[in-house]
Amino acid sequence: MRLDRYSTDASIPDPTGKTSLWPTVARRLKDPWLIISIFITVMAIALIIIPQYRIFVSSTEQAKGKFSIKTSADGVLETVHDANKGFTVIDGTRELTVRRGTTPLLAVRSLDEQTLSLRAMNGEKLNAEILDDGKVRLWGKGLDVVLSQEVFSKSIFEAAVKPRPLKVAMQSSNQIAITHHAGAFLNFAEIEPTHGLDNYRKFLTNNRYVSAIKNSLIVAVAASLLASVLAVSLAYLFARYHFPGKGTMVTLITMASVSPPFLGGYAWRMLLGSQGILTRAFNLDFTIVGLHGVIWVITWLIFPLIFLLTYDSFTAIDNSLIESSMSLGANKRKTLFKVIIPLAMPGIITGIYLGMMTAFSDFGTPYVISLNLNVLPVLVYQQFMNEVGTNFPIASTGSVIMILISSAILMAQRMYLATKAYASISARTLGLMEPPRRQKALIMGFTALLIFMAFVPHLTVTLTSFLQWRSGIVSPIFTLENYVRMVRSELNSIYVSFFLGITTTLLNVVFGVAIAYIVVRKRYPVISDLLNTIVMIPYIVPGTVLAIGFVMIFNQPPILITGTWVILVLAYFVRKLPYSVKTAEAVLYQIHPDLEEAAKSLGAKPTRSFLDITLKLMIGGVISGATLSFLQVMTEISSTIILYRPPWKPMTAVIFENTTRAGSDFGVASAMTVVLMLCLYIPLYFITKRTRMDSKEGNSLAAYY
Repeated sequence: MRLDRYSTDASIPDPTGKTSLWPTVARRLKDPWLIISIFITVMAIALIIIPQYRIFVSSTEQAKGKFSIKTSADGVLETVHDANKGFTVIDGTRELTVRRGTTPLLAVRSLDEQTLSLRAMNGEKLNAEILDDGKVRLWGKGLDVVLSQEVFSKSIFEAAVKPRPLKVAMQSSNQIAITHHAGAFLNFAEIEPTHGLDNYRKFLTNNRYVSAIKNSLIVAVAASLLASVLAVSLAYLFARYHFPGKGTMVTLITMASVSPPFLGGYAWRMLLGSQGILTRAFNLDFTIVGLHGVIWVITWLIFPLIFLLTYDSFTAIDNSLIESSMSLGANKRKTLFKVIIPLAMPGIITGIYLGMMTAFSDFGTPYVISLNLNVLPVLVYQQFMNEVGTNFPIASTGSVIMILISSAILMAQRMYLATKAYASISARTLGLMEPPRRQKALIMGFTALLIFMAFVPHLTVTLTSFLQWRSGIVSPIFTLENYVRMVRSELNSIYVSFFLGITTTLLNVVFGVAIAYIVVRKRYPVISDLLNTIVMIPYIVPGTVLAIGFVMIFNQPPILITGTWVILVLAYFVRKLPYSVKTAEAVLYQIHPDLEEAAKSLGAKPTRSFLDITLKLMIGGVISGATLSFLQVMTEISSTIILYRPPWKPMTAVIFENTTRAGSDFGVASAMTVVLMLCLYIPLYFITKRTRMDSKEGNSLAAYY
């Protein structure tokens, strides 16, 4: 009888007659995959969960509060309103009430000109002690402050007054008498920040922050809807009709899907900004700067992604279902909306979800289009990075809200797809039709227009990289000066980008394959499910948010790596790990486990059977996932702008700096963008060609998204 390797049936009775589980435990500990899974899980918690938890803790931190009370010889107390922060002091006849928000904390009464009575509200216990420096610490429920006093001379010509020392006398469990210098200013300051939901209350009631949430949602929804209308229409035409050059067109759309996120904003602003090329050439009273411009640019950024997923979904439809619909009397229009589109809905909804997530978390486009446009990614960046007015708690609060919104979008997508079934029994692919000549011309013209619009940024940047730039104004003079300046000043950034990209990709391949194997093959109790959940968290965490969490964790001893290449690699690795894991999973599900078991039965150890059998069969998908990971790392900007420090400045940072800062060199930005596009499109072309399926005449890498 064959025993499961982890079954307690394999345990051995000890001499006392009791069953011992130690042999089973020992056998498990000898399993190298179990040790690897524990190590990876701990690492995932450290790199993914802890930074996000630190952001949440920061979002609940409230600034240290303080309040001041002025005493007088006649025993009258007054609050110094301008000095109060975080507390509200309500004046009374001979008593003041100290509150935090709507919660009363202290009642302060004057007993005489040198004595105060402090009483904790609602009968709570109040404690006090005199500190070494003569100050008094007061603490109780909701309160932990240090009391000090200041005495000012009546005239600048008088000598400074030495205040009478503070004294404490307990009157009851919730009441204390404080003796102070007559006429002193009594200052109460919190020792440590408190925690609460005031930052969320402020974020959701302040017009500036609410406007950022509203604008982000408007951009995400509007751009996704506009892009989906164009993408779904084009995907249906590609899946339904045969026409020349379709494979090449799909390849071009695939290449457009990995454009740098800020490229569109930079190019369209160059064309249609207030001083843009087309704006000045045609004397237009128009500028693309604003919310409308961001929606327009992001539409063309996410259009290829929605198209690829929708196209694959259309081509996977069972053609017999369409034939059945037509045979039952439904016309083409009814069949389209009642059969074809509902069956393709998983790909459509997934494409819209990915597009919406990209639009919602995009930092580069709104920042490049308009520095003053108020959207959540830009707001979080400004609150975290500004040298003046930096506000970590508000930046963290905005980060948590972004995560919550992203999670809500994901849940909505999952819930919608879970309500219906989309599978069919047979698998006859959708038949291609030869359209009439006029219809074919319209289809090809529509396709060419959409591809042209998607590639306008690429064409614009390529052209302007060979033109002369002076003070941010381009002149129609051909030159190679931009490339010369780029090589002289920013050549190191190309090496840095390749170093970071290759290092991150290697890590993603190793850990992505290992995690996929643990999830699909091993299925350890708790560990496998936990690991599968944790590694997907970065998929819904915007890059700026992830980077902020890394700074909070790794900006102090014992792990001080901010400003180094290590933190960039770790951030890229965590952010792009889901791509490698899901790519490896998809391939692994297609490899039967009996192949590996056969090798073990012939005497091969588990590690060798995995390396010689499973890994070799996975290699094609692993290479595809590695290429996608490399491309994503090379175009990453949202986390890069927070984490990079010279000399570890990648190409995306060079382009970002030279398009957004005063005195920017647009010529160098254009030249560097062209170099970056070559680094992206050359490997993408070869992998697209390798993964294309002839039956679909240009199937793309959509499965890996």
